[in-house]
Amino acid sequence: MNDLAPTSAGATGPGGGTQHHSLGTLPQDRIVRKEVALGTIREYEPPQEHIGLRQIAPWESVESDDAIFDYTAGLVAGLAPARAEDAESELAQKDEMVGYGRAAVIDWALKDHYRVSDVTRYREALLLRENAGALSLPLTVNSMLEGFQSKIARDERIRRRKLDNRIEWLIMQSLEHGEIVYNDGKIQFTVDWGRPASQVITVDVLWSASNADPIGDILALQEHAQDTYGVTLDRAACSQKVINNVLNSDKFTNQLTGSNPLYTVDGWGTEAARNVVERATGVRFQPYDAVYRTRPIGSQTITNHRFLSNNKIIFLPSQADVEALDDTIGFAKTLTSPHPEGNWSSGYYEWERDTVDPWSHDRGTGVKAFPVFPHMELTYVLNVL
Repeated sequence: MNDLAPTSAGATGPGGGTQHHSLGTLPQDRIVRKEVALGTIREYEPPQEHIGLRQIAPWESVESDDAIFDYTAGLVAGLAPARAEDAESELAQKDEMVGYGRAAVIDWALKDHYRVSDVTRYREALLLRENAGALSLPLTVNSMLEGFQSKIARDERIRRRKLDNRIEWLIMQSLEHGEIVYNDGKIQFTVDWGRPASQVITVDVLWSASNADPIGDILALQEHAQDTYGVTLDRAACSQKVINNVLNSDKFTNQLTGSNPLYTVDGWGTEAARNVVERATGVRFQPYDAVYRTRPIGSQTITNHRFLSNNKIIFLPSQADVEALDDTIGFAKTLTSPHPEGNWSSGYYEWERDTVDPWSHDRGTGVKAFPVFPHMELTYVLNVL
């Protein structure tokens, strides 16, 4: 008989007497010793907010892992010719260049493996609670059940964060370098989005130097974009360090604190500097210092990796201008396709497996996704440090 289960039958005690126990009154030493998790001690974490998927290349559901889109480039309007009063008009000359693009969606996935000891202790605790019925249980049993569930939930959050980081990395690598170069030792690929090399510009002087002209540099990029593509650059992402260098530019601050009332600013600071540049150029700046963190297995050293270098500004075209060019993908989208473990719906999916090894357990999270940038030629990168 299992003496941990409640029973009305007696057990023979010392001296031949009968003792009756309920589970709620059993002494602690009658229960198998278990580990107890007190919680998690956390350290201060750096910024980890993402802007790529949220603001620049949002989700776009597609029905297949291979997506094809048509595009028309190089339409030439030109000038209409004159004709004499009695002459026939000329036939309009067609000069259309029609092509198509293809995007492949890639599957990204992670899983956690729970060892025999993890699963066994959890199942033993479940058995204890089931056998107890309506009787009260020692606090340690419920703590074990809650602790294991908390561990599973924590692992799910970590897997989701790593997948989010991967999508953000793909988006920001595309914007900063104009391409994605991926090599994890197993899979490698390169995707070039076709941004002209001439649109990656290094400023001759630091923006914090006395002879720097931050506003003039930005206006020059805007003029080039308008003359070349007919679009307005009105969005930019950069580090707080870049904004601080604008703040520290002598030429810039002298203009703002001089006699011109249009540029005189009280309470000069980083926010004021950004506001003045935005008013002068029409560019809305997004400070972006998010990182992802890595630590080699067995090491205690954590390394922060920036999604965007702290010496570059990424300039993007206005949404209104892009919508006039493209009513399908727009400037950028992160394509995501269905997966059977997600009930054939797009986006994130999860799976569990415990049929291979009845004592261990696997739980995983994945997403089939890849960003697409059909208008990368409309972007500019300014290296200012």
